Amino acid sequence: MGDVLQYLIDGTSGIVTGGVDGKALVAGVCSRGQVGKGYLVGKRTDLEAMLGQGPLVERVRDILNTGGQEPFVIAVPVQGQPGGYISAPVHQGGGASARLEGYPARNADVVARVAEGGAIGTATLEISMDGGKTFAEAQATAAQIPVADGEQPTGATLVFAADAILEVGATYAFSVRCPVGPVYRIGDAKSPLPEIAELAGGVLTGAELVIQVMRGGGRNTGTFRLSTDGGDNYGKARTIPVNGFHELPDFGVAITFPEGEYLAGTTYTCRLLPPAPSIVDVLEALETPLNLFDVEFVHIVGDSDSVDWLAAQARAEELWNCQRPTYFKLEARLPRDGEDMSAYAAALLAERQGVACRFVTVCCQYGELVDSTGAVRLRNAGGLQSGRVMSIPVQRAAGRVKDGPVSQLVLPDGWSAIQTALEDAGYLTAKKYAGMEGAYWGDSRTLADETSDYRYEEVLRTTFKAIRLTRIAALKSMYDEAGDPLRPESENGLAYLKANLENALDVMVKAKELAAYVVNIPAGQDITNNGVAVEVTLIGIPIIREIRLYNRYVYAGSRFDPRMEEAA
Repeated sequence: MGDVLQYLIDGTSGIVTGGVDGKALVAGVCSRGQVGKGYLVGKRTDLEAMLGQGPLVERVRDILNTGGQEPFVIAVPVQGQPGGYISAPVHQGGGASARLEGYPARNADVVARVAEGGAIGTATLEISMDGGKTFAEAQATAAQIPVADGEQPTGATLVFAADAILEVGATYAFSVRCPVGPVYRIGDAKSPLPEIAELAGGVLTGAELVIQVMRGGGRNTGTFRLSTDGGDNYGKARTIPVNGFHELPDFGVAITFPEGEYLAGTTYTCRLLPPAPSIVDVLEALETPLNLFDVEFVHIVGDSDSVDWLAAQARAEELWNCQRPTYFKLEARLPRDGEDMSAYAAALLAERQGVACRFVTVCCQYGELVDSTGAVRLRNAGGLQSGRVMSIPVQRAAGRVKDGPVSQLVLPDGWSAIQTALEDAGYLTAKKYAGMEGAYWGDSRTLADETSDYRYEEVLRTTFKAIRLTRIAALKSMYDEAGDPLRPESENGLAYLKANLENALDVMVKAKELAAYVVNIPAGQDITNNGVAVEVTLIGIPIIREIRLYNRYVYAGSRFDPRMEEAA
């Protein structure tokens, strides 16, 4: 009493919060770090010291390279599974089809050829392990035929229907690949073939090994050089060890040089398949980081299929229901050995059939990527696309030509023939334009169906940002008095709610992320029993997706010269 009393009136400065655009959480396999822990990384972070080697480190490096000056990235290590695959069988000729079951245990290029036709049990098969160069003796057929190289199983089982009829000459071809692929020799056939085997921890990251003999000789005499990126970059010359054992700890493998004489110029190649996580392991590892960090999108590193996409959509729906709109980015697999572009595109298009996930994007773009270490590796380009998205405003298309090409990416040969079909199916792809150098991102598509308003990533980003901003703005009016509905000009109640929503959206309009908006609170609502319904219309900025130029030629001074009409 009798003093000056001070009160703070809060919430009237116009500050708007709730935006998380440009923030990403990246989950994948790496050789270090705690599974399920979120690591904040930046351009000055020593990734190898923190996370070691692996696909996660490669993608984070790609994101940092293209994510602008201050990208906000959280890396989450995930438990990995050994790489490897059994490709789908390619059936040529007549007769019944077959499918494959099993787990890759030994590298092989299998061709099963029907030597004698007939029903299962009567027909015979002769099997080749070297792609059809040599065949073993014919064997009787059964509904299930485990494929083995002598006494060593490949892990694949060829499965026919019990009533299948096989025709003479029909073939069933497929490949089996383990984390360490087969070693191929180019050059002197008498030079011993090195053996490449996994170390105790398994293969840590993908690589294309090239071993080149520089000076001929045996152990402790000959020299070699090694490339891990397919021959684009080589390390220093080394002497073949006296015990023949050369370890590559960063890749999780070791090379053994058998005794013998190596001829100079002989080259050996071998492909290492990176470890990959299961979607169950990924979602389990993401549980804690998603509770701690609020991000715009989650990038999952590694091969994925339609089951993974549906699981990611389900998790995105859960986050949506928790008032945290977040979308997921996944990666498609790379082509299998021996799989041409047409077969690869057909497999991806078949995987896409019947899938509609409006909160999921899938990048199928791959190629040779040049990273900041100078290495050139064949891998998925999803990290580059995520980095580009983080560096641009929410309303902007990642493929805007004005922003420049994807300078780190070299498209594979023949990509242009399948790019349009994959883009139309909803995959993230890159393309080239005639007359311009470099590759550019195409449409940033989601896996939404064709009638969805959210089939483009920039629409999803813009809408999600507006939803986050308006929700926080609307919370200021929770449990506030609605005011007198007969006096709508009041500065309190519903007018205050509308003003806060408009203030939040004004931020996006001034940033040119929205063209305009309309906030409408319909009159006559039963606020006491039903709450307040607010209609928010976001007016987006159109994207130029196609340009048509109509050219014509006329003679100067003729009646078709448009200048003559102006002169008249």
